[in-house]
Amino acid sequence: MVNKKKYIYISCGFILVLLATIVYFSYFSQPSSFLTEEMLIEEINKTFPKANANQILEVFDVSEKHKYVPFITGEDDYGKSFWVWDKYKWRLAYIDTKGRPYIWKINKNDPASYHLVWNIHPDDQVKKGDFYMIRDRGYRTTEGQNKVYYPRVQVQRTISFEENAYGVLKIPHEWATYVQSIKDTQLAQQSKFDAFFNEFSVEQQIYFSWMPLNEASELTFPKRSVNGISYSNGDIDVDFVMPIDEMDIERGHER
Repeated sequence: MVNKKKYIYISCGFILVLLATIVYFSYFSQPSSFLTEEMLIEEINKTFPKANANQILEVFDVSEKHKYVPFITGEDDYGKSFWVWDKYKWRLAYIDTKGRPYIWKINKNDPASYHLVWNIHPDDQVKKGDFYMIRDRGYRTTEGQNKVYYPRVQVQRTISFEENAYGVLKIPHEWATYVQSIKDTQLAQQSKFDAFFNEFSVEQQIYFSWMPLNEASELTFPKRSVNGISYSNGDIDVDFVMPIDEMDIERGHER
C-alpha cells in the first residue's frame, strides 16, 4: 500500500514537471534566431501563395517577439508581413500585399506598444505623410443622466519617406499617454454593466489617420499602396490607418 502511494506521488510529480516544462517552452521560451531572407520568402508564399513574395526589403525588430518584414511581390507590389514568436516558433501572423499604413497593437491593452508600419510604393511619389491621432468633440451620458462634453483632440506627426518608403515607428509617447488616460477614465467611471464595452468605446472615440503628401506637400492618392489582399493566421491586432482629407483637419489643433 505504501509503495502504491509512493508510486502515485512520483507519477503526479512527474506529470506536474512535464506540464510545467510544456507551458514554459510554449509561452515563455526565448525566441530563436529569425528566418533568413530565403526562408522568409518561402514561408510567405507557402502560407499565402497569392502574396508571391520575391524580395525582402528589411527585417524590423518591433519587440523581442514581434517582427515586421516589408517585401516586394512578383507583380511589383509592396507588401507587409507580421511575425510573432508563439509556442517556441516564429509564426507568420498577417500578410497584406499592399503597403498602406497600419497600426500594429502589440498589446491591445497597452497603447505604449502601438506601432505605425508602412511600405509605400515608390510609384506613388509620396514624399511624406502627416499622421494624426484624433478624438472628435462630443459628449457622453453618465449613469446619473448627466451629459459630459469633451473637446476635439488632434495631434500630428510628420514622417518622411524620402530615404525609405517603408518602416516602423512606435507611436509618440504623448499619443500613447492620451489613449491610456481615456481608457483609465472610462474604467473608473463605468458600471459593471458596460465594462464589456469599454475597449470598443475607446476605439470608437479615438482613431488614427494619415494624409499622403507629394513633393510639393500636396495631398496625393497612393493608388499602388492600397486595395491589397490580406491573410491572417491567429491572434493579432492590426488596424488600418484611414486616409483623411484636408477639410477634415482643424488647423490650429495640431500639436
